[in-house]
Amino acid sequence: MEVDETKRAEGSCGWIPYTPNNIHPKDQPLLDISSQAIWCLSSCKNGYGVDELMSDSVEKYWQSDGPQPHTIHLEFQKKTDVAMMMFYLDFKNDESYTPSKIQVKMGSSHQDIFFRTTQSFNEPQGWTYIDLRDKNKRPQRVFWIQIQVIQNHQNGRDTHIRHVRVLGPERSRVSPTNRIFTGEPHGTFPDPNIVDYEDEDFASFVDHSLIHLSLR
Repeated sequence: MEVDETKRAEGSCGWIPYTPNNIHPKDQPLLDISSQAIWCLSSCKNGYGVDELMSDSVEKYWQSDGPQPHTIHLEFQKKTDVAMMMFYLDFKNDESYTPSKIQVKMGSSHQDIFFRTTQSFNEPQGWTYIDLRDKNKRPQRVFWIQIQVIQNHQNGRDTHIRHVRVLGPERSRVSPTNRIFTGEPHGTFPDPNIVDYEDEDFASFVDHSLIHLSLR
């Protein structure tokens, strides 16, 4: 039984206990939406690519095989709500291949990046996350994500990442009736059950969305 619990913690669903505890009720539960994206790696050693990165087994992993920086690009077919990026990193086994600094960029495309964040890791072991929500802890709607390994432990050249999972809410706060504010088709006036008009940042949300609408 203990072995089964270990495998569950290390496997592709093992991230569940490691998400932060400040997820808004409207965004729960968070789901693994990794399969909704098209994945592209900057390089990989033969047999250590996307399939291994998406595998349920922690024994498999992505290994880069090219010049730095090492990157992963994700592209969604439609604008998608994202909240977290989960990583399974294993310093004990991977040592200098283990990332010590990762940057995540998001936007409509590589030419329209509106969010970026960088996080450092000190000999990580197991699941860890990078929070991709906005300053109000809301999921952000994107088409494009780039993960960049900026630095490895001990100045290692190539990198190992054993799991990457993208998480998003089961239900978008921006329903079809709210899409007038995000420049998406068939938008109508926002649903008061989803949009909080009392929120002091609601106006900035509208302004940000209208800016993106004007750029389309």
